[in-house]
Amino acid sequence: MKRLKYWITTTTLDNNKKDDNMTMTSLYDYLGHAAGSELGQQVATAARKAGVKHEIREIKNPKYSGPVMLYPRSFLDLYFRNGLNEGTTGKQLLKG
Repeated sequence: MKRLKYWITTTTLDNNKKDDNMTMTSLYDYLGHAAGSELGQQVATAARKAGVKHEIREIKNPKYSGPVMLYPRSFLDLYFRNGLNEGTTGKQLLKG
């Protein structure tokens, strides 16, 4: 019998633990107010150009019913704070 000279290392991934930067977040949750369709479209376009994957959540409440796009928080940070958005600064879009 031959002895193996290699060690196998295993890593256990905890799917319940997510990196905060990869947390999927809606524009509403990120901004603290409704983004509006124009800003939503601008973010969706930038995400598509950057190859950012998104998710869709269906919501229903007294003010809005329908699909909501979710993006990685790290992408939204880049978009609003580091100039991925064209023609405006993040400070103009953030409330507060």
